[in-house]
Amino acid sequence: MRTGPLPAPGRVDQIVFAWSDRLLAGGRGLGPVATSLGTDGLRVWNERLAGGDVAVGQWLSGAAECAALGALRFGRQGEHGAALRLVPARDPNGRPSQLVHALVGPASVVNAALVLGLHRWPEWSTPDRLDATPSDLEALDATALWAHAEAGLDEASARRDALVGLLAGVLAAPCDPYLAEISPDDVGLVAGLVRRLDGVAGAAPLTMLLGAQVTRPELRPRLLAVGLPDARNGRTSLTTTGGADPGVARVAELLADLPPTSLTRPRAPLRTTAALADWVEAEHQRATGVLDLVDRAIAGTLDEPERRYLNGPDGQERLRAELRNADMAQLTDRLLRWTKANPPRLSEVARTLRQVAADRYLTDAGEDRDTADRLLQAARRMDLTAAEARRVLANWYSGLPKVTSADQYSAVYFALGAGIDPASDETFARLLPGMKAASLLEWSRVLAPSDHVKAALHFMRAAHRQWSRGDRRGDEGVRALMRETEMFHETIHDIVSRCGLRTEDENDLYRTVLHLAYGDPVTDLAPVLGALPADAEATEFRPWAALADVFGGDRAHVFQLAAQARRRKAPPTVLRDMLGVLSSTDLIQGMAEQTGQPGLLEPVCHVLGKRPRTPAEQRATCDAALAGRFLAGLVEGAWPDEPEIRFKAYSFLLQAVYQAGDRADGGGLTRAEVDELVRAGGTGPFLLAVVAHAAQDAVVPALLHAAHRHAADLGLPSEIAESALRGPHRAAEARTARRTSAEPAHAGLPHQRHAQHAHQGQPAEDGPAPTATAFPEPPIPPQHFSFNPPPTRRDHFPSGSEQEEPDDGRHPIVVWITGRTLQEWAIAVLGLGIVVLLVLLLFGGSDGAPPPRQAPTTVTVTVTPSVSPTTSAETPSGGDRSPQPTTGKTP
Repeated sequence: MRTGPLPAPGRVDQIVFAWSDRLLAGGRGLGPVATSLGTDGLRVWNERLAGGDVAVGQWLSGAAECAALGALRFGRQGEHGAALRLVPARDPNGRPSQLVHALVGPASVVNAALVLGLHRWPEWSTPDRLDATPSDLEALDATALWAHAEAGLDEASARRDALVGLLAGVLAAPCDPYLAEISPDDVGLVAGLVRRLDGVAGAAPLTMLLGAQVTRPELRPRLLAVGLPDARNGRTSLTTTGGADPGVARVAELLADLPPTSLTRPRAPLRTTAALADWVEAEHQRATGVLDLVDRAIAGTLDEPERRYLNGPDGQERLRAELRNADMAQLTDRLLRWTKANPPRLSEVARTLRQVAADRYLTDAGEDRDTADRLLQAARRMDLTAAEARRVLANWYSGLPKVTSADQYSAVYFALGAGIDPASDETFARLLPGMKAASLLEWSRVLAPSDHVKAALHFMRAAHRQWSRGDRRGDEGVRALMRETEMFHETIHDIVSRCGLRTEDENDLYRTVLHLAYGDPVTDLAPVLGALPADAEATEFRPWAALADVFGGDRAHVFQLAAQARRRKAPPTVLRDMLGVLSSTDLIQGMAEQTGQPGLLEPVCHVLGKRPRTPAEQRATCDAALAGRFLAGLVEGAWPDEPEIRFKAYSFLLQAVYQAGDRADGGGLTRAEVDELVRAGGTGPFLLAVVAHAAQDAVVPALLHAAHRHAADLGLPSEIAESALRGPHRAAEARTARRTSAEPAHAGLPHQRHAQHAHQGQPAEDGPAPTATAFPEPPIPPQHFSFNPPPTRRDHFPSGSEQEEPDDGRHPIVVWITGRTLQEWAIAVLGLGIVVLLVLLLFGGSDGAPPPRQAPTTVTVTVTPSVSPTTSAETPSGGDRSPQPTTGKTP
């Protein structure tokens, strides 16, 4: 606490009263605990304010708790003023108490208007900040304090009809004390009354208490608003409904329509209703003098001198000044009547009216949105042009000290209502970067179904541009909107369909909302999947397809999306489109990672089978499939007890990966491809699928490879396997050589297929690509698997004797049997033996334990084409498909 003189006129001191064991004035209890006053000043004001007990909050009498405000006068002539703020508190025993923060100084400075303007002042003391409050406070500058209060008064708003009711009650009894039947929290309503009638109505100043009562009768305030039943004793009730006679009600309406700052105070307070009515009428005429000329112009009673004045520079300046303070509803009515009457030779007046109306919309729309909307529509009916609206918007924006969310809201609605294109307006280019991404997307959501769908698209793209220039992180507000709107799918659908955008543009919009919500890159897909629409079929799975395109470089995310889409019953075409964004190797590797989930095998194979490839791409695809053992882990785990389904799955995979074509049409797996497939190993169904899809000249090598591998698995020495298979191998080679020498080379040999694909576009849907097959999920039965293995040819052993029926009358079968040579019968018997041996080796096995394996002598067998019995002239040009069999052995 300081020692010094009494308060100076330009200074406002403060005192905090609270419950304490060590009061600044001595003793314990409720009293001063902090102040900016000296010893003498504190002693005087502590006595005036009764140690903080000069007023008590209504909660101490059982009413609701609130932040009470008050303004009292002290001194013989009321020259000292105190502004009070009382809040609930507790004493050390936990009983209800109060904390009082008082601002004291000259009554001309510290009055009711000051405390009402400071209702949101952040420097008010509170119980939770009391312990951190020093006992020595700083004195406040009156000018700075009033600047803050005036801003608070300007922000305070009141309902016009409620304000008219209070004003009518005071005008009817200008010298009485009043009880306002309003909530103590309705600061804006009390401020409207005080600013218009304090110092005007009645001889006494308009002191007040809101939410509290005084403890000293001599300090009784003129205006009281408190929720206690005994408060109305000796007071005139003020209600928001008025109740006065029609004349007083009309005067109250005129006074409510006049801005407080435009009023000229009378030299002395007015004590009668008639004097107050005359004063209000005079102020109204002074404020609406030029508007009267406008009304006369609408009525057609304006003379020529008045017309020249109203349409001239002086009249325009005064008109703009008065229109800025005119009531919006009345201004709207004037504009509508002007449009209907269309007075002649007043073009400048008409332009001023519509431009000021547009400006009033921007400045006052926050007070009454509906009235402001009607005002803007009236301005547009007066032919407000887009150019005029842009100038109004630019002038308004340049005059804003700080752009608030309410300002942004008003600007957007104004631009859309006035025909301004947000995409090309310079003011919008400066306004939008200040808006949060969630606000921009909310605007897009609101505008997409309306006539302003292009603005919705602009706002969404502006949000993404703003995000791309920042830290590129996600926004919780956008995530909340995304969950609420289910990935903005309806908004994006409206924008795409009504703006005529392409699929690529739709994908970009989904990319926009995804990045705004979760940032880039997206590491956790779970919340994204949770935000997708519940009714997937109604959206035609467009969000899933778009997100798959967005995540095109992330194999795991794409497969997660496709798996969820399939669970949501997405059609095969959608799944194929989603998976088609991945490379062939990613498709195979991603499918291998789907442990126990074979549902995506069909769309993956379909995409692989339809995709054209260069030789390098084909090699990479095959290597990926071989490295993944042709998804053996997935296939064997999905259908462990269904070998037929496993066989068909492997068949479909082989067709998709190698794109080999049908054996009956001269296609199939080449000998080199068969060799690498069998060399990589595999189960019985896989090896059988390799045999089923091998080319004509690769069937027997495939069978022999499988027999060799199975013999090794059974523990047979290599000499036995070689001895058992050497003869059939030679016979098959010889038979194959004779067959191929008798047939022309097929135009679509397997070794040419990938070179052709490298120069072709996307194959047609009805081409030789693999048939789309739906693999059953375990334990779904296999009847839905629609793939049919390649048909076998009937002429397994053709010869020169298979000609047309003989003329000697013998049966063709007898002719065929008698026409076989000994060599041909030997080959037939050997072939039959091969079939029996392979069946035993592939699907048989000993019932007991196999004999102990002996370490055999390592023998490397190299099989080369043997000498064909045909002549060189019979050898076909495609020699690699029909090699001449020879056999050699190297140690």
